[in-house]
Amino acid sequence: MFPTIAWNLISLELLMTAVLVSLMVIDMFTPKESSKNWLGPLSIISLFGLIGFWLTQRNLTGSTFGGMFVMDSLAWFFKGFFLLTMVFVFPMTEKFFQSMGKRLSIFNLLLWLALIGMCLVASSADFLVLFISIEILTISLYVMTAYLKSDKLSIEAGMKYLILGALSSGFFLYGISFLYGATHSTRFDVIQGYVSTHAMTPMMVLALVMVFSAVGFKIAAVPFHMWVPDVYQGAPTPVTALLSVGSKAAGFVMLIRLFFGIFAGWHAELSLLLAGLSAITMTYGNLVAMFQTNIKRLLGYSSISHAGYLLMGAAAGTALGAAGINFYLFGYLFTNLAAFLVIVLFSIAVKSDEIKDYAGLSKRSGLLAGTLLLALVSLAGLPPLAGFFGKFTLLMAVVQSGFVWLALIAAVNIVISVYYYLMVVKKIYVDPSNNTSPIAVCLPMRLLLAFAMIAIVAIGIFQGPFLDAALTAVNGMRF
Repeated sequence: MFPTIAWNLISLELLMTAVLVSLMVIDMFTPKESSKNWLGPLSIISLFGLIGFWLTQRNLTGSTFGGMFVMDSLAWFFKGFFLLTMVFVFPMTEKFFQSMGKRLSIFNLLLWLALIGMCLVASSADFLVLFISIEILTISLYVMTAYLKSDKLSIEAGMKYLILGALSSGFFLYGISFLYGATHSTRFDVIQGYVSTHAMTPMMVLALVMVFSAVGFKIAAVPFHMWVPDVYQGAPTPVTALLSVGSKAAGFVMLIRLFFGIFAGWHAELSLLLAGLSAITMTYGNLVAMFQTNIKRLLGYSSISHAGYLLMGAAAGTALGAAGINFYLFGYLFTNLAAFLVIVLFSIAVKSDEIKDYAGLSKRSGLLAGTLLLALVSLAGLPPLAGFFGKFTLLMAVVQSGFVWLALIAAVNIVISVYYYLMVVKKIYVDPSNNTSPIAVCLPMRLLLAFAMIAIVAIGIFQGPFLDAALTAVNGMRF
């Protein structure tokens, strides 16, 4: 007999699919010569409706599809995270492509496909379902990265992301095959039971290395980071924003389930390796970021360094470490998306992503300059903003777990990052500009920028409720 399917557990994903299909039908019947894009506004309206529905699922828990799909506090937390990410990405996309005079119906549909993939990753409780979910997300990102067909940097970025992503998927499948060979299952609960009663074997080590290669690719950890700078620079800026926040967060959902759930029984053997990867990743990202002249490449290497900070939570292996990852990502969402929103608006006006062209931005738009200042200072980890308390929580977690040396390396890296972030701030507020014409910002973009700035400050000052929510997400995790 087939197991009974609990449709309420997958109701959010079903609604997203219904929205995607409805938008496809609307696009089919919209005249191609029409310059009016209905899919963007409809997508934003649908998104707020889905956020309202997501709020009603706060206490929804359980598993379905034979234990392959799970709804727990961690899945609920990250589904809200992904929906909130799209609140920024959809308007950012509208503004970006509007300036190019292009229809973006297919692009909007790909964004919905990516959102469905990210939410499925959060609820995956079986490695095969996880693989399919990752591919739904990644394939849509491949297409969106190379979407600017007339831009050679976009095509190059798409090809690099495709090739390295396919290699990562291959390693992931090999890892799954070894896991299945050892445990005779791909379900998380079965493998977790195996880990709790067996010592680590060479086959399982090989499986873990291959599975982590896919996770490392998603979170942009060294040595799986090679795609980041070129893809961040060449992809359309809204895609870069989605990669830096949504795709990275999807990778950390996987990492939390792996090292705080499925393989938690072997954490003592893995913690030193994770700590080493954390130190290498943050150091490499910060050192190379110092020499960048393109702001998207700078944020690309910055993203690598932040993956290193986040890996500290995995190395700690405690509830505080996992909650620190969630809390850090939540602050990172507003901080990074605020920065990319400024980049979109600035590039539309100036047609450049070079840091030197940001000189004198404060004279041209106080709002854009102020938002970018707040975002960069938060990314640097200065108090009392969200980035400071995110780093502080992770540092506290690794110190409590005995990795004092890792905390010291992180402290040095934070100082290095302050240097290159403040170099951009110097360009904005100190260096003179040849062009003093003001940059106009429309009301919807002003509201988004204001929302991001308020969130960056609020999460830093009133961090207690947000940290409690991050901790609740970990404590209620099933796998």
